[in-house]
Amino acid sequence: MTHRVKASPIRIAAAALLAGGALFVIPAQADQGFYLGAIGGVTLDPDANVRFADGEGGTATDRAEFETGPAGSFVAGYTFASGLRPELELGYRRAEVSDSDARTETAQGTASLYYNFSRNGYFFYLGGGGGYAQVRLDAGLFGEDDDGTPVYSVGTGFGIPVGKRLMLGVDYRYVGAFDRTNYNYAVEDLTLAGSFKYQSHFVGLSLRVSFGSALADSHPVQRPVQPVKVVPVSN
Repeated sequence: MTHRVKASPIRIAAAALLAGGALFVIPAQADQGFYLGAIGGVTLDPDANVRFADGEGGTATDRAEFETGPAGSFVAGYTFASGLRPELELGYRRAEVSDSDARTETAQGTASLYYNFSRNGYFFYLGGGGGYAQVRLDAGLFGEDDDGTPVYSVGTGFGIPVGKRLMLGVDYRYVGAFDRTNYNYAVEDLTLAGSFKYQSHFVGLSLRVSFGSALADSHPVQRPVQPVKVVPVSN
């Protein structure tokens, strides 16, 4: 499976999110308050150049291809009446390395600032932020090791109301590392070091519950006002 074929579902999903957002480019309305949520979906880590060093001056580079894997996040944030929405996200990603028994497992936390474009309870958002990722590389028979790195994140998505306080949505995230993560393994009597730069695309379905203004309250149905008829009273 080539990188181009694997990445196409992510590109299609991202394009659909951006196209859907064109319907919401109007000032945000007053859905506001604290919320909690969960996102479940899949992750695709782009192919990575892995560098190896054997501790005796020998070096090599290989190309690691990653399979689509499971991913999920818990989110918490606050939506302001202006449309600004700061959010904290704690996530987990897992990806198998193609044609091997190796895999990566990543626990990451990010703080982001999004902006909601809303219409009648529906919303589309854009934004980004940064945080930290702890990446564990399980190299099969060679053992496993982990390392951490600062990361940046960009995200988009849209949501629809499914109740007074519930929102169902589709979310996309891209997370990239600022630094390479480094790993050390003992292969027989030789110490082998490897490193690569972590990246991840993530698409998932989300469910958020609001503890602030109810959707039905923040977007009330405007009922037409009936004119008052004045009936003359005769003596």
